[in-house]
Amino acid sequence: MRNLSGQFNKESFGHPFYFRRMKYNYILLVDDDVDDAEIFTMAVKAVDDSIKISVENNALDALKKLKEGKKLPHIIFLDYYMPYLDGGEFMKLLRGIKGIKKIPVVFYSGHSKVALKELVEKHKTAGFLKKQGDFSDLIKALQEMIHLKLPSLRSD
Repeated sequence: MRNLSGQFNKESFGHPFYFRRMKYNYILLVDDDVDDAEIFTMAVKAVDDSIKISVENNALDALKKLKEGKKLPHIIFLDYYMPYLDGGEFMKLLRGIKGIKKIPVVFYSGHSKVALKELVEKHKTAGFLKKQGDFSDLIKALQEMIHLKLPSLRSD
């Protein structure tokens, strides 16, 4: 389904996510769990090997690099519960950085969908992606988000 701004509302597909009509060629993942970050990176590369992905295991370091603004990501996937700075605190600081406000942020967490939906509403992020127990499910979810491959919306 599309909302009035022409963006896709992913609510009916299991998580709210407002898509821009573009391919995300540069992804930033902020996740303190090295294993989860490696799995996420492998899944992104399985979707499209040409996508550049940067991983920051420390939210403070991620903010510092974003402030430098050398190369900004097209989309940020953010673990919510991390040491030093949680996702909510990260979002407050991120929104204060000039030129960053329009980069979509997606919470990437293992918490329940209900809790994630509440966090999305509270922090005004683009949506969430629940950490998957199955690698192929993660690939499918990323494929839909990154490339806008929504089977019910395709006109083949």
